[in-house]
Amino acid sequence: MDFRLSIGFDLPRESLRKLLYDMICEVFFVELIDYEAEVRDRSDNKEVSIRCTYFSISIDLDNEDEYLERFREMNFEAYGVTTNVLISIQFITSTFDIGWLKMLELIGKILRMNNLDLVIEDHTSYPLLKRIKGRLIINSNLDYRTWYLTQENLELLNYPYEEEDFLKNSEE
Repeated sequence: MDFRLSIGFDLPRESLRKLLYDMICEVFFVELIDYEAEVRDRSDNKEVSIRCTYFSISIDLDNEDEYLERFREMNFEAYGVTTNVLISIQFITSTFDIGWLKMLELIGKILRMNNLDLVIEDHTSYPLLKRIKGRLIINSNLDYRTWYLTQENLELLNYPYEEEDFLKNSEE
């Protein structure tokens, strides 16, 4: 399953790579100690690539300006968010249920890292949640919300949020 996380970030990409790696290691702290999970940084000068037992994240650094500008414009027009970093997330399907919960913890850490805009979309390019001007909004119009974004799962964000029907608001 593929997801896309777009965030606002005001430090160099190398700093983001280190922050993400450290955050993932924090999220998997117990699993790393018990040898139940692995985290590997396979980044180079063309891509930030961090893989763990349940998912991988990558940031393409090639053609960054053109690529990002397109997504920047799309995100602003579609969701009203201002972002400058596009992170691809790919889950391992057989362990998605665990990986998704760990990803929510990671997203919570990213939310607390700064107060800039953020949007996460699933493989259908439909937003699951977004933070706009410091306000986190969870999409209440999702068919699979019964497990995906339950109140219990959203507690893993450790961040205050509101619920809103994104489809209803886009039609107005």
